[in-house]
Amino acid sequence: MHSDYFVLKNREGKQAEQLVKDFLTNRGYAVQDVSEDCDNYQNDVDFIVQKDRRTSKIEVKLDTRLAKTQNIAFEDAFYLKDKELGRTEIKLGYYRYSQCDFLIFVSPDNKSLYMVHFHKLKENEADFQNCFKFTKFYSYTDKGQKRMRLVPVSVLKEKGLLSIISSVSYTHLTLPTTPYV
Repeated sequence: MHSDYFVLKNREGKQAEQLVKDFLTNRGYAVQDVSEDCDNYQNDVDFIVQKDRRTSKIEVKLDTRLAKTQNIAFEDAFYLKDKELGRTEIKLGYYRYSQCDFLIFVSPDNKSLYMVHFHKLKENEADFQNCFKFTKFYSYTDKGQKRMRLVPVSVLKEKGLLSIISSVSYTHLTLPTTPYV
């Protein structure tokens, strides 16, 4: 059974996905929601979008701290402890396995979308090794510790891998405006 916190975070994530879907649809993209499709779920893809004969795979993430930290946080790994066996299993984070072309981070604090050209970031990963800062934190949603790759927004912009769309309309969405403690 999922915790109330997990259910709340999942609902907020779905609202962020709907915000991005509406944003793209209003700009003429055909958006196919594949977030519940098993293959796409495992590959961390929420939408397949098409416009002008171009197709892209998009993953949406909600980040309530992005506006404050000015870092994009990519999930690198998470650690699951088996208390009965006394072992910790390391699972790959979405940074390692996502098949998306673009990651769109929804930032409720400044009502902006941060679109990372994820496919190009991964292609040029070696160029970013000195830019990645690793950090660990406990995730109440996943009930385990995560390791994140942090990259400053300024670095991604400088490398041409980030677009910021400001003043996005959050009509009818009840996303949090402050990070959880």
